[in-house]
Amino acid sequence: METCLDCKKATETVIDLRTGDTICTECSLVISDHYIDDCQEWRTFANDDNSDQDPNRVGAPTNPLLKSGGIGTIIKENTFSSVSKNDLLGLSRAHNLVRNKEEDLFKKACDAIKRMTEDLDLISGVEFRACEIVSKFDVDSRKKLRRGKQLTALCSASVSTACRELKLSRTLKEISTVASGVSLKDINKASMAIKRLLRSDQEEAVSDAAPQVIMKTGELVRRFCSKLDMSERERKAIREAVEMAENFDIRRNPKSVLAAIIFMICQLSQTKRRPIAEIALASEVVENTIKKSANDMYPYASKIIPKWYASEEDIIKSLGGGLIGT
Repeated sequence: METCLDCKKATETVIDLRTGDTICTECSLVISDHYIDDCQEWRTFANDDNSDQDPNRVGAPTNPLLKSGGIGTIIKENTFSSVSKNDLLGLSRAHNLVRNKEEDLFKKACDAIKRMTEDLDLISGVEFRACEIVSKFDVDSRKKLRRGKQLTALCSASVSTACRELKLSRTLKEISTVASGVSLKDINKASMAIKRLLRSDQEEAVSDAAPQVIMKTGELVRRFCSKLDMSERERKAIREAVEMAENFDIRRNPKSVLAAIIFMICQLSQTKRRPIAEIALASEVVENTIKKSANDMYPYASKIIPKWYASEEDIIKSLGGGLIGT
């Protein structure tokens, strides 16, 4: 309710959305004009035949990483346009002369990063940080963005770097599955280029953390155990074994250590023993590596595996016969 100057009291009002006037319902006095509706503007520019009924927001959100903010004009040929074809071609040529092709390429990279993060079900912070990393290549005159597989590899590597900075466990192999056929070798090469560029920019937060971050084995436990549909008892034993393994000099990468622990826990399982091929598929570690890692860890098995899960006698009985031939 608003106060009407004519009625001298608070009255009900209505808003004429066409003119933007606020009108008193009792005396019809225009109390205020030029009303601005600040709610979402759902508009659609559908065809006359109503073939497109999907309402769309007018324009995309601004992009702070772009000099233009992502606001621009695109000239496209329209069959129903009243502009002549020659005039349209002239406009298109003029538009191409002033068009920022590097910015267009960066937009393409942002679209690719958005697709990857959505496919991997990552948080929005990863998308923004990955785009921010790619934008540094756009600014650096020595390292310009390139089209094709090089751009896709760079986007994949930026997503991996962003995940590491935000302490999210995503391996390069996982990211490569949404990288449109780009090889791990290309992604690794792009990752090294990102590390060099971040160091040269002297960004303390990144140079001190991201390039040196080692993916903790514990971060992968939940995902790998979920893939293998393991019981809560087995998951707890694996988590405790992973924590204990950090106290020993096991010269294997974290994924191999975790895969070997899962393998040993499964061998000692009282309910369901999972084949090594299934463990290899879930952990993304080849079978031979799992077997060799398990053999390297066997001398510490009785100290790593929780006593409440398996006794030393059970460990010797189940694992003592040699794991390479398993």
